Amino acid sequence: MKIVATDLRKGIVKVRVETVDDLWVLKNIIKVGDVVVGRTLRDVKIEGEGKRRLPMTLAIKVKNVYFQPFSSRLRVHGIIIEGPDGYGLKGSHHTLNIDVGSEIDIVKDSWSKAELDRLKSMSKRWVKALLIATDFDELSMAILYNQGVRYVLDRVLPGINSRDPDSIERIARMISKYVIEVVRSEEPEVIIVGSPAILRDYVANFIKEEIGGNIRVFKDSVSSGGRAGIEELIRRDIVKKLLKEVTTIEIEEVMNEFMKYLTSKPERVAYGIEDVKAAILANAVKKLLISEDLLSSDIRDLIDEMIGNVESKGGYVRIVPKECPSYLKINALGGIIAILKYDLDLNLRKAILSNK
Repeated sequence: MKIVATDLRKGIVKVRVETVDDLWVLKNIIKVGDVVVGRTLRDVKIEGEGKRRLPMTLAIKVKNVYFQPFSSRLRVHGIIIEGPDGYGLKGSHHTLNIDVGSEIDIVKDSWSKAELDRLKSMSKRWVKALLIATDFDELSMAILYNQGVRYVLDRVLPGINSRDPDSIERIARMISKYVIEVVRSEEPEVIIVGSPAILRDYVANFIKEEIGGNIRVFKDSVSSGGRAGIEELIRRDIVKKLLKEVTTIEIEEVMNEFMKYLTSKPERVAYGIEDVKAAILANAVKKLLISEDLLSSDIRDLIDEMIGNVESKGGYVRIVPKECPSYLKINALGGIIAILKYDLDLNLRKAILSNK
């Protein structure tokens, strides 16, 4: 995401969409009642010619925002409030299709610090990585995004033939062939190969032979191939080091820390709207995870207020998308969890809420 221009006195922020992840962030930024201005195509009636589809710039007052995870398009539906004269478009419904490369103006009555901080955080560049987890029997590949893990290939492999001294090399070449096909379609900047040692070395070397020095290839160990290996690879230090900007990994680390405290030191965590609200009022929240579902719920204003409060005190806040491995866990805990700066007595939390 690139912030092209801002005029906060008029409530305007112009952004350029640079990645698919930017679309997911905008889905959570653009609210009902906002105005979005962008280039679009619209069918209009032209006297003597009938209907024609023309490019134009329209401003719409937002009624709905639709996003398909990992698609390349955000759809913003609303009522046209400004457009070219002569076509009678004002008051009509229209949907703006926002793609990677699009520039749009987002106009709000007021921008919260949390919303601006989310846009600024997305202006940072991160590495697009292809993760590979394979053993002799199973292979999986996935692309890691801010919005989660997208699996791009799963294959069953033939396994080692103990009577064939070249079977390991043969399997490694088969794997590298699959990898090259995915590289050509996905264009990653980094490849991380996770596998038992001898197979890992073969695969990494064959990939390097094919792609040259244009893409960095790293190696790490996993105990198994397939999707279980991908999940293990995400937790490995090499991935954390290379992809520290990727929210998926950060969320998993926070969730693991939360679960550890939950069983050993429950006064150091909070979960559920009321419990977390009490912790925020006590200025006790260090880290906050929120299910993306709450951003489209009827308590969104409260959620935005909670986010702004935590971030204004220097706290860490992340939105958990549906594609994140922790999504179901956090929803089971009320859609919101917090790790606290210090122990906060459970009875004191109730007292804090009763005084508000």
